Amino acid sequence: MILALAGLLFAAVPAEREMSFDIWDWTAPCQDLPLFETWVRDLVSIGFNRIEISVPWKQVEPRPGHYDTSWVTERLAVCKRHGAGMRLRINSYYGGATPGWYDGDTWIAADGTPVPQKPPSIMDDRFWNRFGPLCTTLARTCSGEDVYFSPFIGIHAELKWSEWWSYDPSTLAAWRKAIASPRPDWLRAIVEDETPLPEKPPVPGPTTGAPDRDPANRAWIAFREQCWREAVERFAAAVRAGDPKARLSAPLGESYRKESAAMSNLDYWGLSRGMDQIVHSYDFFWHAKDEPWTASAAVNTFRGITQKPVQFEFDAYQSTIGLGYSHDQLLALGWQAAQAGAGLKVANYSYNTELPSSFPLLHDLARIYAGNGDHAAENPIKPLRPEDTVLLFLSKWTNYSYRETSQWVHDAQFGVYKLFRDLEIPVRIINEDNLSEDLSGYRLLYRAFSPRELLPPKTQEHLGRHHIPVIVDLDGIPPPYAGSAPLPAEGIARINVAPANGPIGPTDLTSLGDDYAFALHTDRHKLAAHKPGSIILGYSIGLLYLRDSEPQAHREIIRWAMERAWISR
Repeated sequence: MILALAGLLFAAVPAEREMSFDIWDWTAPCQDLPLFETWVRDLVSIGFNRIEISVPWKQVEPRPGHYDTSWVTERLAVCKRHGAGMRLRINSYYGGATPGWYDGDTWIAADGTPVPQKPPSIMDDRFWNRFGPLCTTLARTCSGEDVYFSPFIGIHAELKWSEWWSYDPSTLAAWRKAIASPRPDWLRAIVEDETPLPEKPPVPGPTTGAPDRDPANRAWIAFREQCWREAVERFAAAVRAGDPKARLSAPLGESYRKESAAMSNLDYWGLSRGMDQIVHSYDFFWHAKDEPWTASAAVNTFRGITQKPVQFEFDAYQSTIGLGYSHDQLLALGWQAAQAGAGLKVANYSYNTELPSSFPLLHDLARIYAGNGDHAAENPIKPLRPEDTVLLFLSKWTNYSYRETSQWVHDAQFGVYKLFRDLEIPVRIINEDNLSEDLSGYRLLYRAFSPRELLPPKTQEHLGRHHIPVIVDLDGIPPPYAGSAPLPAEGIARINVAPANGPIGPTDLTSLGDDYAFALHTDRHKLAAHKPGSIILGYSIGLLYLRDSEPQAHREIIRWAMERAWISR
């Protein structure tokens, strides 16, 4: 029951889920065509229905403007013979995929050193003037076939920089153009027109319990986000120039983390515009010690923000087992993702000499996603009704502004997701980019650790437009806190309101004034304020819910807040 309600499902999942498997172009099962067919036959026998391959640029365009698509069409013919669709991840650089004749900028770190494998700059027109026609040619070649197209132009084959690797000449030239007058709307939405900005921004530094509000850093972060939006637009335009009906897939890694600003991959909404599906690379390294609910949280975040189908990517068996996962834990993760509405994507097995069918985990995962066996996921999953559903607002700008040494910001936001999940209350996760939607039909809006001062002005304006009850924890930037002992509060419940050793503490709400009544307090703080349509909590309920020894007390606070919200409605 909990799993069924935890899904972020406003469109039913198709009866036959996509189950895909990647075979990288630099590995033997992709390079050797007879071996490729052996692998495809083997995968179909398990239940996989889509094969993803990376397509090396230099293989298809050995000379400028001269295309040989036989490498793709031969493998497409194999997949068709065995009843499998394809996904082509068009590889611009990895494993030496960039043609030797290409002469354009490549990624550069802030200190001027080249980035490993030298990806071509996504802001260099020379790149798009060559890579774009390649994409067009491949789309025209595969027109009418069961094929998705995906851009392999960032680190880990995802749409991201990964580090502060955006200092090549073309990218810096685009930055200088953006900061000149008149500035584009996306930049003016973050910093005022008259704000002076440097011609070469420094790398934004880490934070320690207090957010970074420096205008130059915010502008640089927004610019890097915009670079990727434009790259996605150019990729989509190039593919659909070859086939207007072509289907596109966005390869997105996991963000909402302390590295979000550096990675530049938290723009889930912008990076999925024009795309037909998300292939989400779940971070098994990050979550090695986490509970399986984090898989459903990841899927629900993508589904809620993008409103696109999501394929959940499993890393190779050797990698996950090497990180300490057990077979049962991996199945639990797969089940959680499937119950949240995801399809299956399996990655990085093509380095093996053993056939995929020799791995019992793949058989078990296939049964989950196909809806067969004792541990099968519900299939199809029924959509949830907005009037029953809480909108859970998780600001991306909070993650850009706090660049901490631990993942406590993630916990402060996603602890609230876990709390609602444990209460069996359905949620849809949203962020700044969803606020232009009509959200009036939802049950209520909960803003989880998204301090108002960190939000762009337009976001602050939009938050006031939706006529539904609102619950907020920490409306403003909280003070740092380094206490080692719990900080008890009393009133509607007896709870702890400060995590041991911080990094943030409670905020006194007394300044809200006589419009509010107060229902929770310490000897120095008023912490639960309420008036018709508005409940404000002065502590991070998500952070405490995941870290406190008595989490049930925080569930009672949310029950109280929701009751007050419904009364006010």
